[in-house]
Amino acid sequence: MEEKELEMAEAGENTEGGKEEITEGEFAEEAAEPSVPPYARRGKGIRISGPMLYENSFTITQEVYQEFLKASMGRYRKLYYLIGAVSFILGVFSFLGGTGPSALLFFVITVLCIFLPANTYRSSKKKKYTQQVEKNGGKPLERRVVFYMSGLEVFSNNGAHSVFRYGDITRIVESKSLYVLVVQKKLSLLVLKDSFTKGTLEEWKTFMNKKGLWKVK
Repeated sequence: MEEKELEMAEAGENTEGGKEEITEGEFAEEAAEPSVPPYARRGKGIRISGPMLYENSFTITQEVYQEFLKASMGRYRKLYYLIGAVSFILGVFSFLGGTGPSALLFFVITVLCIFLPANTYRSSKKKKYTQQVEKNGGKPLERRVVFYMSGLEVFSNNGAHSVFRYGDITRIVESKSLYVLVVQKKLSLLVLKDSFTKGTLEEWKTFMNKKGLWKVK
């Protein structure tokens, strides 16, 4: 399992006409144990303009973070469960074929594939959230995600600020109360379903479905 980390860079600068140019930060993160970082200043050379279409504002509470973590790890859990199911079937055939050691090995793999994802989630959900709060000076992260026709901006209460093109979004994962927008295959951007301060969830979904190949349900 992998773990995501992100570091802040320097501040961006506002320009006239509602346009924004942001200096680029560096980040490194891993996938299976994601974090919600204080987005580094990214988007060098990216300019966005026009009126604000949608705005999503929220605080990343422990409950929000846990749901994000579970949603992000979903595809890895499915892969583990698939491997576990195959190992179980092979174990049954090995046992019926009289090869006890092979059957035992397959059954051990099955058990690991079932319990390893669950154990990783339990051990990570509080630890990772605590680390995020500590990095933010002991306060939960507050986020404001603003959508324009040509791109989106992310503001955090620690001063971090990023801008992205819609083409940077490679995948969108849905959970009960939020969406995880995976940017450039490694950065996670949250949008909470009940936290639109401008526009509505249904309007935003229709808008996003016109912006990429992904499907927002």
